[in-house]
Amino acid sequence: MKRSLRNYLLTGVAVLLPAAATVFVLWKLFSLVDGFAGKLVSYFTPYHIPGLGVVITVLIILLVGVLATNVIGKRLLAYWEALVFRIPLVNTIYRTAKEIVDTFSEERKQVFRQVVLVEFPRRGSWVVGFLVGEAGESFRGATGQELVKVLIPHVPVPMSGFLLLVPKEEVIFLDLSVEEGLRFMVSTGIIEPGGKRGGNNVS
Repeated sequence: MKRSLRNYLLTGVAVLLPAAATVFVLWKLFSLVDGFAGKLVSYFTPYHIPGLGVVITVLIILLVGVLATNVIGKRLLAYWEALVFRIPLVNTIYRTAKEIVDTFSEERKQVFRQVVLVEFPRRGSWVVGFLVGEAGESFRGATGQELVKVLIPHVPVPMSGFLLLVPKEEVIFLDLSVEEGLRFMVSTGIIEPGGKRGGNNVS
């Protein structure tokens, strides 16, 4: 009974925490922009315009997105990140959030070709990995085997990990999308492929 309650509690936290963090950040951003916009508008008109903060917040997000996709915007973003990374504690929070977001970017998903299973770190112990590609001729010549490159990510932020050169016949190729594999990693195994939530009980 206690174990079930603990599992329910952990699952509930895993479900609510990302949603709560998203709502909190958006609400703070909206409150900040709405307050600033309200004061700015009050200089020109005595009327309060409902929803002005929402409109301006959306416009700011779109503007940042446009700037971040051109050359000047990318340079400004690089300067900003260089500054943030020098600030203790702030750099840890920013880096972690950025890595989680980058995990689901299209560029990152294109690097990973397929979700696979390999035995690691010992026989009989399986881990989920991502096929990166085939190993070069120098590696195949040294081992006399056809090797593939498999990245075993760290959990729950799969931006680093172990790069293994594994014989192709020892790799199990899974019928899963890269996005499903990444979601499984980031959720520390709570979200099973197919959107299902896996139980924590082990018989």
